[in-house]
Amino acid sequence: MIIREILAKDMETILELNEKSVKVLSPLDKSKLIRLINMSVLSVVVEDENQIAGFLLAFSQGAQYESINYEWFNQNYASFLYIDRIVISKKFRAKGIGSMLYRYALDWASKKNAVSMFAEIDVMPPNEPSLLFHQKFGFTELELLTHNENKIVSLQGLKID
Repeated sequence: MIIREILAKDMETILELNEKSVKVLSPLDKSKLIRLINMSVLSVVVEDENQIAGFLLAFSQGAQYESINYEWFNQNYASFLYIDRIVISKKFRAKGIGSMLYRYALDWASKKNAVSMFAEIDVMPPNEPSLLFHQKFGFTELELLTHNENKIVSLQGLKID
């Protein structure tokens, strides 16, 4: 398995993966995906035998990203890596790929002297696997953010050593 930058040939697969997880992610179309990749500081896939096993998109401070979650971090912290989305193909789940991507992101953030890494996890509707995954990495809740009566997210952070 390798981690590499997202290429144009990966777009359709990434859109399909995102769509399969849309209940815990915002929807994407090709133009929005291209905008996110262009804004991101880290946009990678995990490839296994020419198959995309998963992807990760992340932003640092100061991006012109219109996301209520990102904006909260951007207003409250000066140096960070924000994991906007990570999706692992159902076929490749429970094989450590999410952990591999997070370790890669942590290493990247450390080399760029970021102080923290951030993510948000749905608590309403609940995304229990994501909450457990982030707890395993040492993330802690910084704030609960209500989007509307049907959506509440836990804004979580991890200090980078």
